[in-house]
Amino acid sequence: MEARQIKQMIHNALGSVRQALRGKLERANGAKQIIILQMEGLADEPFNAAELFQQPGLRSIPLAGMQPIIIPLNGSSANGVVVAMSNGALFVANLQPGEVALFNENDGIANSIVLRNGKIAEITCDTLKIKALLGVEIDTPLVTMTHALDVAENTKTATINITSAAADASQMAGGLQAAGDITANGKSVHDHTHMVNAVGAQTNPPA
Repeated sequence: MEARQIKQMIHNALGSVRQALRGKLERANGAKQIIILQMEGLADEPFNAAELFQQPGLRSIPLAGMQPIIIPLNGSSANGVVVAMSNGALFVANLQPGEVALFNENDGIANSIVLRNGKIAEITCDTLKIKALLGVEIDTPLVTMTHALDVAENTKTATINITSAAADASQMAGGLQAAGDITANGKSVHDHTHMVNAVGAQTNPPA
C-alpha cells in the first residue's frame, strides 16, 4: 500500500471522529446532582443533554449565551460533555499574575472575592452573611471599623483595655452600669469617702 493511500485512510478515519468544538449555551439545568446543558454547536448542531464537568468543591450554573468547550466522548456528538465555559461580558479587571478572583456572573466585581498578591483577601458585596453553628474566631492584633457595631445579644463578660493616655481617650454617649466596683484615678467609686472640713471627719462610703 502506498504512502498516499495510508495517509488518505488516516484522514478518512479522523474525519469520522467528532473533534472538540466551541458552542453556545441555550440553557442550563442545575436542579439535580448533574448539571445538564442544552447547547448549539457548529452549523446549529444540537447538544441537548450534555453534562457539565467542574472541579470538586466548586459548583456554578452558567448563563445562557456563554461559550462552552464541548468534548464529544469517543468522537460522538451524542456523548458530548463540557469541560470549560467562558462568558467574556463580566470579569474582574486589574488582576496581577498569581491573583485569583471568584465572582457572581450576574453581579461581576460587585459580588466577588479576590485573592490579591501580598496575602490580601478582598470581599466585595452588599450583604455578607456568616453562618457558624459553634462560633467565629478572629485571631488578629487589630480590628478596624468605619461605622457602627450592633451586637444583638451579649451574655459574656469582656475586658476592654484602652492604652491611650489622652484626656478623652474613652467616651460613652449613654450611661454605665457595673456590678462590681469602679476605680477612677486610684479612688474607688464604691468605697470612697470625703473629708468634712467643718468638723474634720470622714463621710460614710456611698450607700
